Amino acid sequence: MRLVLSARTRTELDALSRAVADRLDTGAPAGDVAHTLRVGRRSFSERRVVTAAPDRLAAALRLPRPPHARTVRATSRRMLLVAPEQPAVPTRILEHLVRAFGGRADVVPSAPVQPPGDTYVLELATAPGAAGGHPVLVVDAHGTPTPDALDEALTTAWLHGAETDWEYLARGGRGRRLELPTYPYARRRYWALDRISLPPADTPGAAAAPAPAKRPRTGSATVDTLLEIWAELFGSPTIGLDDAFGALGGTSLLSVRMGLEIHARLGVLVNLHRAGGSKATVRRLAAVIDAGQAADAGPQTHDQGADGEGALVDADLALPLGGTTPGQAPGTDVLLTGATGFLGAFLLRQLLDTTGHRVYCLVRAGNEEEGLDRLCRAAEAYALPDPDLDRVRVVLGDLHAVEEVCENYRDGELARQVGHILHCAAKVVFTEPYSTLRSENVLATLGLLRWARRHGVRDFGFVSSLAATGPALGADGRTLETRQQPLDPAQGGYGVGKWVCERLLERAESEGLRVRIFRPGLILGSTRTGACNPKDMLWRMLASGVATGGHPLDDRPMAMAPVDLVSRAVVDLMSTPATAGRAFHLVAPEGYSARRLFGLLGDAGLATEPLSRSDWLTAVAGRARADGNDVLTSMVLYNLADHENAGVEAEAWQPWLRACGQRPVPTGALLRSALAYLAGKDSDYRELLGGSLATASDRNE
Repeated sequence: MRLVLSARTRTELDALSRAVADRLDTGAPAGDVAHTLRVGRRSFSERRVVTAAPDRLAAALRLPRPPHARTVRATSRRMLLVAPEQPAVPTRILEHLVRAFGGRADVVPSAPVQPPGDTYVLELATAPGAAGGHPVLVVDAHGTPTPDALDEALTTAWLHGAETDWEYLARGGRGRRLELPTYPYARRRYWALDRISLPPADTPGAAAAPAPAKRPRTGSATVDTLLEIWAELFGSPTIGLDDAFGALGGTSLLSVRMGLEIHARLGVLVNLHRAGGSKATVRRLAAVIDAGQAADAGPQTHDQGADGEGALVDADLALPLGGTTPGQAPGTDVLLTGATGFLGAFLLRQLLDTTGHRVYCLVRAGNEEEGLDRLCRAAEAYALPDPDLDRVRVVLGDLHAVEEVCENYRDGELARQVGHILHCAAKVVFTEPYSTLRSENVLATLGLLRWARRHGVRDFGFVSSLAATGPALGADGRTLETRQQPLDPAQGGYGVGKWVCERLLERAESEGLRVRIFRPGLILGSTRTGACNPKDMLWRMLASGVATGGHPLDDRPMAMAPVDLVSRAVVDLMSTPATAGRAFHLVAPEGYSARRLFGLLGDAGLATEPLSRSDWLTAVAGRARADGNDVLTSMVLYNLADHENAGVEAEAWQPWLRACGQRPVPTGALLRSALAYLAGKDSDYRELLGGSLATASDRNE
């Protein structure tokens, strides 16, 4: 069975598809829905044909991707029917087809070599295939097509812009007109079809069910809608305008669900954390949404750029660094933070492989045995060998108390043994304000710095981020590889925190500390195993694209490099005397856009179709709501600009790369191996990618 749907925009078309799916789920006969969608309706330029068995139509509507759904932005086309003279097609069939196309069809004996661009060619033949490569309607020996073949030809022609007279085609049929909703034009709310009371087919004129009770209106459509969403998700009808999201019991998962509901009802994708995170309120969200709705129709993302916490940042820049000792610590071992994380696990492996030092790892655990187990599990998770437990020491403690933990570890053992600090740990959340991340990111770095100065530990390697940088004046918008970086006023809390840490380290440098700053961008998977971070939004973006069959037409460059090259560079450069005082942008010399990454995946057998950014986000949101897959639901609110880097200087590590014979660029094989790795480790990725990866493997073989 085939359903035809059209709307002005892809957003409206997706909304209409979901509404029809809702109606089918409530028991509406599929034949009646198909009939209603065809007759008495204007056809818009954004068109979709959904083909599936009646019991699968709703699922195909909610996940409108090939082969069950075909979507085209059509322009008006004139029909050209190609009917060969031998064997002749009966006149009655040709007349029927001409009338089916509104009388605007020409009949010719052969197809032109180059049909005009405003023409749709349909060839009639007694067998599949045609010399011109045009769509073919196969007829039998009497010149009659099967009903299914005829319907396929008509709906496909309509999909590509042909005028089709559905009223004429429906004559003599038994389809029943249903009361379906009007087209969901942007910025207006349309209730799902299951909220409309319709008379059952066997009880004409049945009375509609009473409408549910409504909340009192506030005078703002945005506020009213948000209050309804919050009431539904928190299960409370008494939500106030200034009730904080976190205080109501909001979680990260709930924030994503809330964002999906906001998108579905208001047409705007809002990053709730940037609107206050746990302190977000209905009033603040409404202000963000209303500011964005002044733009053209269509889903957009609206983030509050600056955290507005400049006074706190200024105060932290002036925090005391503590006293310093004139001597130098006698130890040569390494204190590593973040070893149970993605990059940290690779850093630990590299330290053990290329140095002879012991590595003291700060680990949050109940006891040392549990801490060692966490290190081993991290290594296993990223396809790394188990760490050498004879050379690894677990330092039990949390980041927020790191200064005290280091001071008290085994009666001062760290002060006697450690000569290098490699600080990699951080709370990496791009959606929380500075004040929320400050304790674990800024104050923890300050605590390590104070401890190091007090005991004469002179070498401090700091894993910062390109998020702590900004375009330099007079550099055509490029980010230069210098220590002195401007603070981007549009930067979020994570980047601001890293910037503050770099400024604190600069102060300590003036009193003898030897600092190396390492600024990765997006960290890709291992070039050897594909092992990568399943929480990284890059992989969620790529997996979402492969799963939905589309990719965003986004050419904004993102800086990136593989994790094994980044970790090797950090460890090697940290121990090189000439690198003290320098900053290293550990990324490829040029950025890679989403479009380019999906192109590499296509070369590796995972091809996708191009979509505008708004249409792509809408497609992901639609499937996310239908499937509830965590990868999709987290991706739908992701702003692709979070890691945008218009131009990043990355020259400082080029000599090291040349000496190693390495190139830090993504490849199709690397991207595909990372997705395969994730599918093998994580059920959410496996659910999205299993079939695509298997098909791609078959093609490559």
